[in-house]
This record gives sequence, C-alpha cells and structure tokens, in this order.
Amino acid sequence: MVQLTYTVFPTDYGWIGLLVSPQGLRGLTLKQSLQEALDELGPEAVGAEEDPEDLESIRSRIEAYFEGDINALDNLPLDFGKAPPFFKAAWEACRSIPPGETRSYAWLAVAAGRPRAPRAAGQAMAKNRVAIVIPCHRVIGSDGGLHGYGGGLEQKARLLELERKSKP
Repeated sequence: MVQLTYTVFPTDYGWIGLLVSPQGLRGLTLKQSLQEALDELGPEAVGAEEDPEDLESIRSRIEAYFEGDINALDNLPLDFGKAPPFFKAAWEACRSIPPGETRSYAWLAVAAGRPRAPRAAGQAMAKNRVAIVIPCHRVIGSDGGLHGYGGGLEQKARLLELERKSKP
C-alpha cells in the first residue's frame, strides 16, 4: 500500500486540502470550510498520515500563487494514479493554458487528441483531483461563459481575475 500524507490549511480563497503520494500531488481541494476540504480529499485520505511539515514546500508554493506568483505551481510533480489515458492527456493540455487566459472545452479536446470529444474533456475537468495545479478554472464554454467548476463559478471567476491581475 502506498503511504499517503495530507494537510489542510486556510487561505484567503478558502481551505486547501493536500493529499500527496511519493510520486507527487494526488489531491488538492479548495473549499469554503475545513470539513469540506477534508471530505473532498476522499476515501484515500482516511488512511493517510497528517504531515504538515513534510508538505510545507507545496503549501508555500500554493500561498505564493495566491499572492500573485502565478507560475508558482508550474512543474509541481503530480500523481495521476490509474486515470484513463484521455483524462491524463486532457489534464496535461489544461496545464499548458497560460495563466490568466482561457480555452474552450472544444480546444481542450483537440489538444488532448480527441477533437470530437469536448464533453469527455469536460468530464476530465470534472474529475480533476488537483484543482489550481491543473487549472480547470481556465477552461470555459465555447460561448465564452464560465461553466462547471467544483468550487463554484464565483471561485472560478476569482481565480481568473487573480491571474489576469498578476500577469506581467
């Protein structure tokens, strides 16, 4: 069994929950309460060891992101586990969207290698377990509107605004 560690901490944007394996970040939640952040980490977190000191470097990068260093989360190691190949491709494509910019689900489907699968790209974003690091808040509807974000559309707009204000 893989040893997982976790921590939960408050930010100005909500409570962050982190779940980490030896391969990298496996879960990142952004919720309005401590309990919601813990619950969202899922059943894997039940046997995980709470270790805020071990996860301090990730925490500091997240805090730097919220303070305007919009590249602080680049190259953070991720553990996708047993995710389907298309989801992994969609998540990698999503990570390529520049901070403060947006792309459509249709664009994401093309970038992930399945141009006729924008709904599947949407499902990949819905299953994203490391919000902010895989910046699904940068994916919008083809009509230009904000759609589907686990943290709520207000939070999605807030993250995009943070990035736009912080762009060089």
